Amino acid sequence: MELKKRADVELGVCFYANFVSDLKKEKQDGTVYYILPRPKKSVKYIIETIVSRPEITTYKHEKLAIPALVDIVNDFRPDIIQVFGSENIYGLIANHVSVPVVLHIQGILTSCFNAFLPPFVSWSMYIRQDRSIRNILHRISDRIAWKRNSITEQRMLHSIKHFMGHSIWDERITKLLGPNGHYHFCNEMLRSVFYDSSERRLSSKAVFVTTISSPLYKGFDLLLKTAQILNGVMADFEWLLFGDVNPKFVERVFNVNHKEVNVHLMGVASAEQIKDALLSATAYIHTSYIENASNSVCESQLLGIPCIAANVGGIPTVINDGLTGYLVPANDPYQMAFLMKFLAEHKEVNLEMGKRAKEVAMERHDRAAIVNRVMEIYAEILSKE
Repeated sequence: MELKKRADVELGVCFYANFVSDLKKEKQDGTVYYILPRPKKSVKYIIETIVSRPEITTYKHEKLAIPALVDIVNDFRPDIIQVFGSENIYGLIANHVSVPVVLHIQGILTSCFNAFLPPFVSWSMYIRQDRSIRNILHRISDRIAWKRNSITEQRMLHSIKHFMGHSIWDERITKLLGPNGHYHFCNEMLRSVFYDSSERRLSSKAVFVTTISSPLYKGFDLLLKTAQILNGVMADFEWLLFGDVNPKFVERVFNVNHKEVNVHLMGVASAEQIKDALLSATAYIHTSYIENASNSVCESQLLGIPCIAANVGGIPTVINDGLTGYLVPANDPYQMAFLMKFLAEHKEVNLEMGKRAKEVAMERHDRAAIVNRVMEIYAEILSKE
């Protein structure tokens, strides 16, 4: 963490963990860590959160979780509280303390929940995708949790006065849902391994790389449909898919088997493994139906890899269409397939586009500049209090 290197900053870090049963406080390298056990939920509480409306359960969740966070604030006595992400309840601390709170936007649940299901998939299809009662109940519970957490997020955005973000998308959403807040633009640091200056080694065979997770809005269906089209127009290609994707439901709905269209499920991989795959890739492909300024796209750009992505969320902030990559409409496998084929067949265009992407990304994700910007934002916030 770059802020730890500054003598004028004292950090306290708080997070939930499953491996502790009581609050644990320890100091390492000048940073104080507060490790919280997850709030204990009674059977009554669990039943109430299932049968009650999400608008009610969000307040129950706040009442259960926030007191322990307030105790930590009182113990550490920070000048500023920075919350990373609106996916959890931490940001509601703003309703309970006088310390200024800044929310560092990562994803936005409300938008993701809106785009949760791909075209032609209903909630009924999703929930009943197999006959396992256990799995059906799990997906029902998952939907309830998404709805509750989205409402919690909206309450959070409305109550927080300061936001840090890194795309035009998260700026617009926070200004819409948090009209009383002030938006501070700040780029993000990426994983260290991707700042490496290693040179690309383009394979003679077209190789595409994608990194997504399991939710349907990450666009595994778009990937399969695009691969099916490519399979009919390209003689030889491979598509390496990293992440914890379970292909069965999407393959059944769209009647496409990943093995038959040259898609290889690589599973969860380390940063080094993904980097190695990218350095020999023709392009990085991002299929999400909703996304902020994706770290996977930005990490690929740092390595000089051109990216093709759906024109959604914060992606247009990091891809200059036609210069550092290509944008296609969401759920348009034909344009995506054309552009993948084009980059595979035009090596000089590919290399030049990757070079431009790297130059822009290296400046955008410069660590020293980002630390300086964070300190500027802290000063701006404190000056307004």
